[in-house]
Amino acid sequence: MTHYLKVPSLIILLFFSKIVSAYSEDILTTRALVSSDEQAILSSEIDGRIIEIPLKMGQKFSKGETLIAFDCNLLEAQHQAVEASLNSAQITLKSNVELAQMRSIGIYEVELAQAAVDRAEAELLISSLNIKRCSITAPYNGQVANVFVKSFESIDRQQPLIEIIGTGILEARLMVPSKWMNWMEVGLPISILIDETNQSYAARIEAIGANIDPVSQTIDLRAKFIMKHDELLPGMSGTVTFE
Repeated sequence: MTHYLKVPSLIILLFFSKIVSAYSEDILTTRALVSSDEQAILSSEIDGRIIEIPLKMGQKFSKGETLIAFDCNLLEAQHQAVEASLNSAQITLKSNVELAQMRSIGIYEVELAQAAVDRAEAELLISSLNIKRCSITAPYNGQVANVFVKSFESIDRQQPLIEIIGTGILEARLMVPSKWMNWMEVGLPISILIDETNQSYAARIEAIGANIDPVSQTIDLRAKFIMKHDELLPGMSGTVTFE
């Protein structure tokens, strides 16, 4: 199960509450917070014991790569038992069909045999899904932000295990005065000077919020950087310039 991180509204409000929009001829500025829409805390869908955590904090991974592997000997044994049950049910069904054709048994016995096959097939599907849950794979290219467990620990279902962040193109969250709405539009180019790197990066307005805060008279914006920059990290902040 994947739980997506969302920055609490109160934290964002506190961050942007100190915004000072500067007016210098045709240049307007505001503050921005770098974020990623590919950020998640992954948890297990089964109870089990961890046998391998191949990656540590800070290491990068590719989509589909194993992040955590569990001991699945029991589930695999149960899967084999279900396969045997299905095979037995299919043999019984075949035999009953032949007997029914010879009028040795009635249609009722054939229907019961068919129901047993259907039930075994459903149990095999459930078992196959559980086998797939024996490992957690990366949903996208990214980097490990934090690992909350260790190898050989026994974990519970839905227990947070690992936090990951995508290495795709990052976004920035902005909050601007609502009166800017008369010229603000999606696709508007902006420049973001990041405090931590002291460099400016080109971005574009990706989305405009659906409502205006009645107290602060501001509206949320989401911008996306034009290019991927390895040095940028979620949580960095900077100054946005509209020209």
